[in-house]
Amino acid sequence: MGDPVSPQGSDNELLMVRDFPVSQRDVYEAWTTLSRATDWWGPEGFIVPADRVSIDGRVGGTYRACMVNTITGDELWWGGTLQELDPPNHLAMTQEWQAADGSAASAETLISVDLAAHDDGTRMTFRQGPFSDRRDIEGHQAGWNSSFDRLSRYLARHRSG
Repeated sequence: MGDPVSPQGSDNELLMVRDFPVSQRDVYEAWTTLSRATDWWGPEGFIVPADRVSIDGRVGGTYRACMVNTITGDELWWGGTLQELDPPNHLAMTQEWQAADGSAASAETLISVDLAAHDDGTRMTFRQGPFSDRRDIEGHQAGWNSSFDRLSRYLARHRSG
């Protein structure tokens, strides 16, 4: 059920591995289908309203999204460019925090997601980096851990037959 595995990444990279009891296609589509991604993107306490997301779902296409804090209403925007799409095995995209006007508010990182069959389900290997310091890695790790917990619950509810 989205159990975390604890691998070791490089000093400036976040590496996370999760196992899900669903098909690679289910996990891939949760990442790449807008109506599915808005159901789990963002840590607990945040929502990603469908009207605050845009995705040009092709290699070279851009995406942009906004997480809204459900208590304070604060908005956190991010976006990037889709770099690689190999359904249902792999996807990669750049990511940067953005101001509301779309201007960059952080350094750009690369996110890669590899999906492989594993124990009657799928092993997701997630990488993001490079980061400038350990604190930034730890902040992203906390956010992604919470998001991946939400992804696990989403996949359990919407598993294909």
